[in-house]
Amino acid sequence: MSDIIALFQEYGFSPRKKTESEWSCACPSCGGTKRCSIWPAEREGRGYYWCRECNARGDSIQFLRDYAHFSYADACKRIGVTSAAPAVRTPVLPGRAERNCFEVGQKASGSMDAGKWREKAEKFVSWAEAMLQENAEQLAWLAARGISAEAAREYRLGYNPGERGSNCIIRPRESWGLPPAVRDDGKSKRLWLPRGIVIPQMLDGEIRRLRIRRLDADRAEFNAGHKYHVVEGSEMQPLWLECRTQLRDGQGAVVVVETELDACMLHALAGDLVHALALGTCNVRHLPARLFERLKESLVILVALDADEAGAQGWPRWQETFPAARRWPVPVGKDPGDAYARGEDMRLWLLSGMPEGLRMMLDRRQPESVPEEAPAQEETPAAETPFPDASGQAPCSLPSAVDAKTCPPDLPPAAVLEWWEMWKRIPVTYFRERDKEGNVCGFEFVCPYQWSRSHPGVMNDFLAFRDEHPETWYWLARNRNEEITAKNFMDVI
Repeated sequence: MSDIIALFQEYGFSPRKKTESEWSCACPSCGGTKRCSIWPAEREGRGYYWCRECNARGDSIQFLRDYAHFSYADACKRIGVTSAAPAVRTPVLPGRAERNCFEVGQKASGSMDAGKWREKAEKFVSWAEAMLQENAEQLAWLAARGISAEAAREYRLGYNPGERGSNCIIRPRESWGLPPAVRDDGKSKRLWLPRGIVIPQMLDGEIRRLRIRRLDADRAEFNAGHKYHVVEGSEMQPLWLECRTQLRDGQGAVVVVETELDACMLHALAGDLVHALALGTCNVRHLPARLFERLKESLVILVALDADEAGAQGWPRWQETFPAARRWPVPVGKDPGDAYARGEDMRLWLLSGMPEGLRMMLDRRQPESVPEEAPAQEETPAAETPFPDASGQAPCSLPSAVDAKTCPPDLPPAAVLEWWEMWKRIPVTYFRERDKEGNVCGFEFVCPYQWSRSHPGVMNDFLAFRDEHPETWYWLARNRNEEITAKNFMDVI
């Protein structure tokens, strides 16, 4: 009989033992961490799992039916038990997989003057940008979510403070190129621009969509569930933020989130590594043709939908449409903004979701451009020490593609040697986690709890040194052992 723990591991999960009879794991349905429990000995050896967040539950047969799309008979055969109803065939719903895939195309926006709408939207966004840069409170609110004032300018974020003491702006629909409309009470409908953070979406140099994140205080007074307001006349395609480096061309990595602010934060922190895609909602069914093609070409798609029931329901469509899609929930909290606010390293979280080959390519990449008219006397000879940055320390550089071929493994950088000396004094093991195709899908540094408790701060210093010196990541990537300790850390290729 197949072990339910082995099944979870086979499909990319990493169960950890809690007690003699109970294990814990990320939930295969909602992606929540540390709330899904597994009891291998239950149900006559078939095991049993239960998530306390989304209430997903079942034995190993149910696991294969829900997450590997096995029929009941095939699931029984897979785990080595006799089907309870061999004569009964599981009915197949025709077209289910097709209906649960994304559809290519975009719904029309209706009869409106698109040129006039975009002209008004451009003026509104330009004004809102200036209002935001003058509002310290809203800038601080964004900074707490990982978006600096500079990043806000880059993504043209703004703030609508309302007008004449009101918490909104009201305009005639015709002034924005919208057709007339009538409310239920027979009065003419007008365009509503609520107070809040203004989030524009650009396409081909023009504003195509406006979304406003309403203030919590305003939501408490009116329509609390209406957190994000899409300005009428907006196009409904998702927000795509292009990777800033050469990885924008061809196969690369994409992180998928629900809100535009989360996409801006991740792009600001790791726009050199990934494209960022914001859906606006987890229940998207249509994708523009060129976006669909970009996703098909991607090497990996990290689907970081919110860790809730809606996010779990949105995941199967990605799984069935794009083979490169990988469910990648945040380490803590509900969404990337929540995880950032709790102190998580979001760049490291993204890096750990990328295939190891892509991470090595990131490490080896060359600078994108070299100034053409740099004075000769300011050029730094290759043999000289790099010029220190503002902190007074020389910046560390990762080995280039040439370095990777010519630098022998027994000549590691000084930072790697220093980290190795630290490692020799700590009983820590680096574990690689692989999916069923053999791609690295995660990692973990494990240190005995008793040792860590009796040596407070040592493990944190060790990991902090790692994050401050990217050379250590490159050296780990060159090591092909699945479990790395100080003893085999130098076994590199």
